[in-house]
Amino acid sequence: MKQTFTICPHCGCGCGLYLVQQDGRTGGVTASQEHYFSAGQLCARGWTGYQLLWSPLRIKTPLYKKNGGLAPIGYDKGLEAAGKKLKSIREKHGPQSIGIIASSRLTVEEAQALRSFAKDILETPNCDSAARLGYLPLEFPKTAATTDIAGADLIIALGTNLMEENPMLGARVVSACKPEADRPYQSADLSHVIAGQPARLAVMDSRKSALADAAELFLKTIPGQEAGVLLALLKVLIEKYQLESKDPAFRKVKEVLAKMTWENLLSNTGLVLPNLEQLGAIIVSAKSPLLIFGRSLFTGHDAAAARSALTGLSLLLPEKLSVLQTSAAANDWGCARILHPDKGQSYLEMVESLASGKIKALVLVGEDPLKTLGGKDEAAQALAQAELVVAFDHFVSESHQYAEAVFPLALSFEKEGSFCNLDGKRQRFEQSVKPDFEIKPLEESLKAMASVIGGKLDPKDEFNQPAKAGWDAAFDLSKAAPQGYVLELGTAYPHLYGDDQLTFNSYHLTREFAGGFVELHPEDIKELGVRAGWKVKVSSATGSLVVVARANPDLVKKTAFMPIHFGGNLLAPAKPNHHLKTPQLRGIAVKIEKT
Repeated sequence: MKQTFTICPHCGCGCGLYLVQQDGRTGGVTASQEHYFSAGQLCARGWTGYQLLWSPLRIKTPLYKKNGGLAPIGYDKGLEAAGKKLKSIREKHGPQSIGIIASSRLTVEEAQALRSFAKDILETPNCDSAARLGYLPLEFPKTAATTDIAGADLIIALGTNLMEENPMLGARVVSACKPEADRPYQSADLSHVIAGQPARLAVMDSRKSALADAAELFLKTIPGQEAGVLLALLKVLIEKYQLESKDPAFRKVKEVLAKMTWENLLSNTGLVLPNLEQLGAIIVSAKSPLLIFGRSLFTGHDAAAARSALTGLSLLLPEKLSVLQTSAAANDWGCARILHPDKGQSYLEMVESLASGKIKALVLVGEDPLKTLGGKDEAAQALAQAELVVAFDHFVSESHQYAEAVFPLALSFEKEGSFCNLDGKRQRFEQSVKPDFEIKPLEESLKAMASVIGGKLDPKDEFNQPAKAGWDAAFDLSKAAPQGYVLELGTAYPHLYGDDQLTFNSYHLTREFAGGFVELHPEDIKELGVRAGWKVKVSSATGSLVVVARANPDLVKKTAFMPIHFGGNLLAPAKPNHHLKTPQLRGIAVKIEKT
């Protein structure tokens, strides 16, 4: 029996595991007991990761467009043809007519090679990754690591359902907050002692999760209205608790907040001032508070204002408040610092530029815009207008119908490399499995195309520095009250937004859900004249879906939740938040009716 150490390919926890092979066949995984973070534990995604190798949807041979469809082609011939096409488009329309969009589950080495391909070969500034869709690299006065959980006396979770998006991180938080009577404790597969006093836990979310069940304070918000809540909290800390900052920009922020009324900040949020005063009191009394935030914070109406408030909180308590950003993808941390163009177009902007004709060719690496972006129909129309789409991917995806060339992409188990987890820790792994079909490493494929286009691939082992958190007085809150129902699109474990191509190719995870559903408050279901389990029609400005209604009494009335994994992105607006360049997945105005 052979066991090879590797890193889980799913979320940014970066849990350690061993792929188990016997008689040349991969049959499962074992958890790494020595891994600094996962320490012998895995979630369902990690335990079933080996099944990705068996998916019938694996791309096993290069494909090239022929007679209106995709047909097998030799590697060398296919890469040469794709390279010639890219070269022709660059010469005819200029380097900025080409864009590259990559998965944030590429290894560090693949991302660095792709950056060199964009910069040194194609000479295009348009090279971005899916990390842009919810991971914002920022350097806080006290940027935290997961090891800081043990020393925190207060943990605040904002904009993330840890138990679904980062289960091992969520488990660590719950463990740190367990009542003293339950410490130390022994779990089924791991014995460990939690030192010190239990931390207090505060959670802000639109749905009551398992994490919220363990919280001392749970603030239930209307989806997409988190910016107003955080700005109100900032106002509470400044005005009620007289917290100050020595930063010269603070004075302007203080003046802007002073002019904003509580009604203006908290209307449509689902919260009242005493809720924020209670949270403010807990923060002020804490000695070592830790704030953990996730991407949901930046997928609402006022994402830029939410970021302004978040950075303001960190700067108001620079020596006290530690801040940790969660990471939904295996290499969000690395890709956000490698494939994050300063002057080029972002992921969302490139798709818009396809539609307008400014971008003529698109290279997709492990990414499917039709699965990820809002306004799915508009994204499809944009891809259809491209002169050339070249795709590298593990599995068959919807976007491939618009591709001229599709090349196999190795799974992380099939290559050596490294991922950077949410701590920024670079974790190297070996090739665990040799595929039973020919598959060139991405770096080798890029070199082959480079030899046709001209130039030398020159990957550099370096990361861009993240921007420092700064005061921002641009608190432009949307004043319009939501009409009808307010929809949130999110993760339904064991699937993960942006990870569908992986989780939907693990058969044990796929069978967990048979299709889409919408969660509604029981009184809203009754008012619609239907029952839980019946189908309803959910419509937005961009499309409609018929899904099963589920009752959730913990939702705020007239709000709704849908998993994004079953085509829910069809309901999201096609236009992104242009300041942060993130999609809007929360606070979507929808109509829900009986079918």
